[in-house]
Amino acid sequence: MADNRKDQKDKADEAWRNVSSLYNPQNAYFDKYIPDDFYAQISAGDFSRDIFPKFSDRKAWAKAAESKYAAVLIKEADKVLKSDVPQMLFSDYRRYAVEGNRNKFEQLYFAKRRELSYLALALCITEDKEKYMPRLLDYVMSVLEEFSWTLPAHTGWDKKKLLDMSRTDLFCAETGAMMALLYHILGEELDKEIENLSEKIKVMTLKRTVYNVMYNPKSVRIHDWYFTLPPNNWLPWCSYNMLVSAVLLENDDERLALYIRHFLRSSARFAANYSDDGFCDEGANYCNDAGMMLFNILHLMHKIRPGSMDKILALPKIRAIFEFIAQVRIGDEHQLTYGDAGPAYTPCIERAAICGELIKSDLLKEVGGAKIARTGKCGNHLDTGLKLLFDMPELNSNAEKKDALFTYFKDRLAIVRSEKFSAAEKAGHNAESHNHNDLGHFTLYYNGKPLIVDAGMEKYTAVTFSAKRYTLWYTRGSGHNSPVFGGIEQLAGKDYTAKFIKADKNGFICDLSKAYPAEAGVKSFIRTLDFKPSEVVVEDKFELEKPLDAVITLLTPCDVEIIDGKVRAGNVLIETENIEFFEQKQMPELFCDTSIWGKPLNAIRFKSNRNNYKFIFKEIKK
Repeated sequence: MADNRKDQKDKADEAWRNVSSLYNPQNAYFDKYIPDDFYAQISAGDFSRDIFPKFSDRKAWAKAAESKYAAVLIKEADKVLKSDVPQMLFSDYRRYAVEGNRNKFEQLYFAKRRELSYLALALCITEDKEKYMPRLLDYVMSVLEEFSWTLPAHTGWDKKKLLDMSRTDLFCAETGAMMALLYHILGEELDKEIENLSEKIKVMTLKRTVYNVMYNPKSVRIHDWYFTLPPNNWLPWCSYNMLVSAVLLENDDERLALYIRHFLRSSARFAANYSDDGFCDEGANYCNDAGMMLFNILHLMHKIRPGSMDKILALPKIRAIFEFIAQVRIGDEHQLTYGDAGPAYTPCIERAAICGELIKSDLLKEVGGAKIARTGKCGNHLDTGLKLLFDMPELNSNAEKKDALFTYFKDRLAIVRSEKFSAAEKAGHNAESHNHNDLGHFTLYYNGKPLIVDAGMEKYTAVTFSAKRYTLWYTRGSGHNSPVFGGIEQLAGKDYTAKFIKADKNGFICDLSKAYPAEAGVKSFIRTLDFKPSEVVVEDKFELEKPLDAVITLLTPCDVEIIDGKVRAGNVLIETENIEFFEQKQMPELFCDTSIWGKPLNAIRFKSNRNNYKFIFKEIKK
């Protein structure tokens, strides 16, 4: 029987090697920077699984109890004791297929994982089993009883058929990492309550995560996140959580070495596809779960084999990927809202702080020390809580904010800042991951507050990633402030591109000649943003094959007033040349967890029949 299992393992391993060799030489991007004996040492068991202290290490947990985060976590756990375990009915799961609604189920799903994590952390901090263990067991058993850890939006779904539940998605992988961490820190204590409970956790977690990705015959089809080119945030996000589960649960060191090799090579492919300046095309907030997930992977490897990732961490490109989250700030605690991003600047502080300390980045240290960290998001609260308690360095919370006056990502994004106005403009192409049709879109902030904005993204529904994506007003070309010519707007696709001719601290010149479909008849189109700290001028010059009216929509969260044909937005006057205001409209309010802008955006629309026009933004002197 043992020989048969080994034979099956060898065949499965070989099959995966054959499949994984098919796609890309970028898998080898990190190879020359990893010690020659790294995988051999893992295979020989020469590494540490003790990435966090176990419950039994009371000295370590007593020190953790002194952290400023310990009281926060205990307080959250005490709230959990007063509520019931979230119950997820099949009707909640099916709601996505029937209505396209993701929210009801996901709220319950993430609440369960968040609350389980708080209970586990509070139990370890306080050593109070009588208070926290009974309810923790309720949560553990509830998670084990779930027929799937995969979100309904990420399955092959038909509302009249049961789903193919075999896919391991982002949050199945994240649930697996949570359960693996629970096994690691509390497994022995759980077994004192229920015999062999830790083994049940281990078996189910490996089956639903690492083994499912590595050995499921359908893996190439259902785990497209592993094979898609170019990769997006799914690849490092899933890979990190897979590695946590593998390191903590896989007893076969040879197998573990194989898994680490595969998921490190996937992270290499992810990094290789980035530009050298670290630009994240998915939206600024996705840096948390894209570039910074790559850091999590490298940091995990650093913990199990200290120093093994030093050469990778020293690469300028890798540093740029990590520091990107600090480069896209604009105004007071906002970030640019291109792609599927909202304006709130919410970096994962613990990742930034730990990364800043490890790679000696003052920029990331400043980000990491700037505010109190969130205790997690989605379902990663156990991972986040442990990092806050054990890995978080002491940083200067009064560090000066170090936004550059000018930030540039070649042919993708340019930002210029001053005490009065700050401006940004988007280039690139309209087939980016989480793409919005936003080429040439400019953003303005005044006195640190948003003036002219990109609307951002509402909470995801079934439409968001469907063929109807660009029926959403805030993703399509007409929802951004490049012109619509005779009703013809920018479309999605890699053929629609824009590039900067010039970008510096004095402004930007962007070529939008290839940003529109052929029926718009755009022969040439140059948008110039001339920047002065007290005044910003945006000028469009274009040549069309036939005359068409140009309509521009400026979106603002400011109060708008029309005075003698001139437009006032907040404390800024918008003067125009060769283009006239014709309409003001309040757009539908966008919600994620809360209203994105705090209120509905005002759309200010202008129309011109000329082939050049200007907008002049001036502060109103009091």
